[in-house]
Amino acid sequence: MAAGFDLDAELAAGREDAKRQVERERTGAGHALAAALDSRRSTSKTLTPKALGLVRRAIKTMDDGPVAAAKAAQLCLKAIELAPDFALAHQAMALTLERLGRLSTALSFYQKAYALEPNNCELYINLGMIAWKLDMLDAAEKFLRLHNQMDPGSLAGISNLAGLLRDQQKFSDSIELLRAAIYGRPDNAELWNSMGTTLLESGDPVQAMTFYQEALRLEPDFARAHHNLAFCLDLTGDVPPAISHFRQALSLGPSAVDQATMDHGLSLALLSVGELEEGWARYEARLSPAYKGCVHFNVSAPYWSGEALDAIAGKRLLLVGEQGLGDEIMHTTALEEAIDAVGPNGAVGLVCERRLIELFKRSFPRLDFVGRHATVFKEGRQIRSVLDAEAQFKPDLWAPLGSIQRALRPTPESFPEGGAFLRPSDETLALLKEKVDALPPGLRVGFCWKSKLMKSNRTKYFSPFEMWRPVLETPGCTFVSLQYGDVDKELALCAREFGVTIHTIDGLDMMNDLEGVGALGSLMDVSVGQHNASLALTSACGGDSFLLTPSRQQWTSFGTDRHPWAPGATVFAPQTFRGWADPIRRIAGALSERASQRARGAA
Repeated sequence: MAAGFDLDAELAAGREDAKRQVERERTGAGHALAAALDSRRSTSKTLTPKALGLVRRAIKTMDDGPVAAAKAAQLCLKAIELAPDFALAHQAMALTLERLGRLSTALSFYQKAYALEPNNCELYINLGMIAWKLDMLDAAEKFLRLHNQMDPGSLAGISNLAGLLRDQQKFSDSIELLRAAIYGRPDNAELWNSMGTTLLESGDPVQAMTFYQEALRLEPDFARAHHNLAFCLDLTGDVPPAISHFRQALSLGPSAVDQATMDHGLSLALLSVGELEEGWARYEARLSPAYKGCVHFNVSAPYWSGEALDAIAGKRLLLVGEQGLGDEIMHTTALEEAIDAVGPNGAVGLVCERRLIELFKRSFPRLDFVGRHATVFKEGRQIRSVLDAEAQFKPDLWAPLGSIQRALRPTPESFPEGGAFLRPSDETLALLKEKVDALPPGLRVGFCWKSKLMKSNRTKYFSPFEMWRPVLETPGCTFVSLQYGDVDKELALCAREFGVTIHTIDGLDMMNDLEGVGALGSLMDVSVGQHNASLALTSACGGDSFLLTPSRQQWTSFGTDRHPWAPGATVFAPQTFRGWADPIRRIAGALSERASQRARGAA
């Protein structure tokens, strides 16, 4: 692999970020490689002391940041030139390139090391980890299982295989693997932490906390365990101790990636108890390149963080929609105030989801410009481009749409009291009203029950469809679907098992006609469900809703018992995380009361 290899060109190509975020065990692959060098475990026939020394120096510096890693790669390349069949030099080069984000090239060096030394079990774990990062999950599992067969007691092998199984939603397999490992090594904090994470991702944060607490009893300065326990406490509504554990985790000198994750978690915890000043400031972590959910914005204008409101007075400010569709809609609640803040000598432009352009133009006529953004995934990174908006609008400053909250929403009380802020066209409203009026009589209830992305880390926030039965069987109600995506299975189940029809509106494209979705929601007597884009649109267009949340304290409620982004929403929260039965029963009762009132009024 090294013959003709141009390291300078490779490094100049930039990072090829992982398609999946993968965290290695704390002992690190570099530690295992150093141990291999100490044992001289290599079949090289040309190994010289100089080549061995070069690799040793590389291992010591590869984890000290990009500059040091680039120097380590140069050392490895020299070692390979001196000893072309030195397998551990190829392995060290692969590790270094992996840290520099050159994943595909790193894989080639791993393969060369494997060809030279196929009995080196550490290579199997390295191949497994990089295959995992490249989203080659079946291959990753095979490599990790081969490693564990060769070295059954390897903590790295057990922890990483458990994580991969978790990522594949093979929760039972992950639990059994970790259960056996903990039985054999009950004093190992890493294993207890891994079990906690598997239980958390499977939807059981309460039981997960027991394992995180044991990990911290064994190792009080375990930063990730503090963070994981904090996340569980926050998720279940026990926020003050969650904040304490987030701060402890941050005080322990985490890596840049861990720090960004911890800062983001702490920001949401602070927001959920109404500590908005520090919460919004730490919310900037979502934009850190080290944060796994970071969106890279392709904007060249100077960045405004929302910290100083007077910085935008008289400026041309370009705002760019961020995160999911529901977030993009929520953040526009402060748009009119942002236009006031730039004043008559400034201007505000907005770049948004293309399906919202006409609705936003109509709703915010004082916007100077409305364009669309485009998002692509390139080498594992999510990149959002503003296309030709900069050339057309010529901004002095730019900001992600969420950053205006930091400037304009310093307290929960600073949110508007009520009223619609998105305005569907009269023609759309008239057309849909005609179709709604043609439905069977009864209280018109919009209903949505899931998100578009229902991966393992998202499903825990949504109630199973079957649990909505008490709501759907409420007498006097006519249910109308506000749900986008594939709904045929749930509609058929509802008709078959509950004897209830959830009506759909012919000709309304729930995925693409967002103005129509918002208009339909505003025509309902009330809408019911968990927060997704449809309910966000319904509230923004002035509709009432009964909103089911997964826990008592959500960051979007800012320590209140309401949903400030949607004044027309009544929040129904469980006493315990995912304790869906009680709030769903209360929603059914509230619907029944509304249906009775409607019937009395009709009489």
